[in-house]
Amino acid sequence: MEKPTKQKAAKGNEVPRLYPLNGAQALQVLSILAEKDAEIAKEIERLSAMVFCDVSVEDVAFLVFNALDGIDVEDCWNASGRQREGGYRDEYDVADEMVSEAFYPFTNQIDMFYQTGEYAAEQTYMHGVLLGLYQCLNESTSDFFEQYMEDYPEMLKQELIDGWKKRHPDDASALQMLNTFIEEYCPDWSTEETELGE
Repeated sequence: MEKPTKQKAAKGNEVPRLYPLNGAQALQVLSILAEKDAEIAKEIERLSAMVFCDVSVEDVAFLVFNALDGIDVEDCWNASGRQREGGYRDEYDVADEMVSEAFYPFTNQIDMFYQTGEYAAEQTYMHGVLLGLYQCLNESTSDFFEQYMEDYPEMLKQELIDGWKKRHPDDASALQMLNTFIEEYCPDWSTEETELGE
């Protein structure tokens, strides 16, 4: 009696098998599809833009808060002081590096939105980052925040706003949206610094 064999070809109405591709492999598949068909290339571009620009202020704020609030004060202490290879690292310098490292992905994403010309997504994302900073200022109970981060939310907020103003020097309507957002969601922060022409 013959052993049963697996079907070699999928039936016409079956869903094709999905393979667990990594990011680079998935991009390779999309690139091949785009090269084969101009209509598929347009659809890939449309869907990519839709996914790339799908920004939630609340989700971004959550990520910012967790990234900054999650910095471990013990890691800061362990990385500072006398170094095994010689020299000395000040704990405040180490704290500054840790904050910069945790915050970099968010400023980098803002830059990516700007570079691709997705200005509405850039602004929405920046609103989320500002809200996350504001929540950190008002809600964080971490030891790291209490010892090293008290001034960072205000400083990072101002850097974000100054950077945005340089990228959009004449966009009065977007500036009004920014001011309105700050007044509504970050009421302790003044909007005096968010004026064009400074």
